[in-house]
This record gives sequence, C-alpha cells and structure tokens, in this order.
Amino acid sequence: MNKKLFVLFVVLILVISVLLLLLYDKNVLTREKQNETIEEKEIIIEENELDKEEFEESDDGLLGSLIIEKIRLNGPIKEGSSNEILKEYIGHIEETAKYDGNVGLAAHNRGNKYSYFARINELEPGDEIVYTTKYGERKYIVDTKKEILETDWSNLEGTSDNRLTLITCIKNKVNQRLCVQAVQERL
Repeated sequence: MNKKLFVLFVVLILVISVLLLLLYDKNVLTREKQNETIEEKEIIIEENELDKEEFEESDDGLLGSLIIEKIRLNGPIKEGSSNEILKEYIGHIEETAKYDGNVGLAAHNRGNKYSYFARINELEPGDEIVYTTKYGERKYIVDTKKEILETDWSNLEGTSDNRLTLITCIKNKVNQRLCVQAVQERL
C-alpha cells in the first residue's frame, strides 16, 4: 500500500511540475511578445523624431513641429493635406489658421511609413500638446475627442480662442474621422 501511495505521490508531483512549467513558459512568451511590440513602437517613434530647429529654418513648406509626449509623437508639419504630403508629414489643413485661431492638422494613423497620428486615439482631456512654428511655440491641452463624419467641417471653423484640431481616419469606418481638439494652455 505504501509503495502505491508513494508512486501516486511522485506522479502527482510530476504532473503539477509539468503544468507549472507550461504555465511559466506561456507567461514568458506573452511577456516577450508584449516587449517586442513596445520595442517596435519605440523604433517607429525614434525614426519619426526630428530636430525642431530643422523645421523653423526650412523654406520647403515646413511650418513647424507637433510634439505630444504622452504618445511619443514628434513630427514635422508641412503646408497642405494632400495624400502626397500626408505620406511623410503632418499636414496643415490649408483653410485653417497657421498660428492664431483654430489650427487644423491631419495625418495618417496606419498604412504608411510615417503614420504620425497612429496613437492619437489614446489622448484624453488634460493631455498636453506642443505646437512649434516660426511664429512661436504654444502649449495646448486636449479638450475633446470625438468621432465625426468625414463631411463635417464645423470643427475646423475659425474660433476666437487658440486651438488645435487634429483629424485622422478611423479603421473600418470609411465615412468617419477621429477629431481631437485642444485649447491653448492658460498661463
């Protein structure tokens, strides 16, 4: 009887050990995959980081830069919102203010080498955005984030206050856009 009990106990210990080992390996693999994803995002962000002074001194249509530390965005802004411009830059929507008033900016969020707005969906009210141009630097605080129709231009109308309006596509919602608005930080 003791021998059978001993064998059963050893088998039970082996089964528990194998299960714990499998569980440990699964957790390690999951953690490694998460770290790889984070490292890939950091590489993309590092590739997008450019020297701010390069924008301020440029005569090739660059207006400035947009920095959002929360989502590790540092991108150049170029005049225009055509697909050609949005392939490499954050585009300034031509009909909007460049510095005083409502500044409209657009960028891709996926499918391009430079998808600057890939993470603007993570922004929340209270997050800080820094907008730098040859006219100066301003800090803005995210005020609203909402989905709008692609035909809704009301968020880009002129305003008496200084604000940034960031617009990008929404995956699988062809007729809608994500609109993030930020108002100038009060001193």
